[in-house]
Amino acid sequence: MNGASRWLGGALVMASPFLVLGGCPGGEDVGAATGGTGGVGGGAAGDGADGDGAEPWDPIWHDTKPKDWPTVGPEKNPDCGPGCRVALNVPISSTGDIPGYTTGRVMGLSSNGQGVGFSGVGESITSLVPRKNDTGHIQLGLWGDYMSSARSFGIGDGQIELTSLITGETKTVFRWTPVDGSADGSELTALNDKYVFYTFKGIHSRNRQTGEQKWLAFGSCYSVCATEGLLVCENGKIYVIDPELPELKAQKKLDDGKELQVDGSCAADRKQYAWIDYRDPPGPGSHVFSTRKGGEVYFHDFSTGMTRRATFDSPGEPRAKVYPGIGDGLAVWNEAPLGAAEPSPEDWGSYYGGSTALATLDLATGKRCQLPDVNFGSTLAYKSVHGRHVYGRWFDKKTVKTYLVDIDLDYAGFKWQCKDTPGWVK
Repeated sequence: MNGASRWLGGALVMASPFLVLGGCPGGEDVGAATGGTGGVGGGAAGDGADGDGAEPWDPIWHDTKPKDWPTVGPEKNPDCGPGCRVALNVPISSTGDIPGYTTGRVMGLSSNGQGVGFSGVGESITSLVPRKNDTGHIQLGLWGDYMSSARSFGIGDGQIELTSLITGETKTVFRWTPVDGSADGSELTALNDKYVFYTFKGIHSRNRQTGEQKWLAFGSCYSVCATEGLLVCENGKIYVIDPELPELKAQKKLDDGKELQVDGSCAADRKQYAWIDYRDPPGPGSHVFSTRKGGEVYFHDFSTGMTRRATFDSPGEPRAKVYPGIGDGLAVWNEAPLGAAEPSPEDWGSYYGGSTALATLDLATGKRCQLPDVNFGSTLAYKSVHGRHVYGRWFDKKTVKTYLVDIDLDYAGFKWQCKDTPGWVK
């Protein structure tokens, strides 16, 4: 896929260089999709006009018998260190799909060809949606008991699918076939109760009840998450897209700080969204693929409509920060360790690569902590927060494989270094 490199969990990945869009209210066991790194090659079967690539739509789910998915136990998992356990019992993609999560479930694309692994939060058994005779399911979205994904059958040949994780029944949302040999395809999928979202020469939605398709916006995203009513999309700016609005009039900026905004992710309940923002000096002028200066954690609360700055190192003592997660009254991110010789390197590769310390902020008290002496070996990349546990991507140097891991922030052996945030108001 055409694009520029971006640091993700200790590896360089390809990121789509388009302009994009995004939003997030809450719900029970609702899902997020994050993706956009490495698309599914497609042809020119649909230019985004309503109905192009449309498949006949049946909103009824006919299968009722639970699917007997293959399962994998934890017996062969590597040791990810103190306070840490492997959460999915298969290695997952390190340079493509970003793991999906809900309040009750996590999932990831296996890197060894087994398919899509999913598990209940805190559970030890992983179920598998097996890979089929093609590239399998990629660009995953997750909401409740349903998974959205893209599949490729060859160059210029693929489709978007919606699958029940209970029965295995699958519906085709959008189909593209070879026309001109181009490499256009889907770079992401996401879903909520009402819509499936996907990219194909723009950002689109399909209504899960009526089958109506809409062309929502031009471009694509680096990371996305769906909420009860919106799509949140990040690609240097944070956008929200409302599929209820007229075509090509659906997007707006979530909170325009006029400067770079990256690494965005929703809370598992979709009530909040966090990102790294460079509006505060020395951040202005930072670029997604070159120079970075400073950077602070910001978050938006969709129930109140308020955006807040969560960290205050800049301008006096700027510190590199990457990949924040948020939820259950807690923000979690990676940053440069307290003892780092250069806490805010300007080279973006060093900025990401050196942000190995795990940090937290209690949103009720303003207490900020860092775990400087425990290095999980990478930034853990995109994170989901579940109570006092954080899930992220960990690279095992012994097996040279990547796993989704669960870190217990209350592990007794962790020696957090904490301080209060002056003037913090809940």
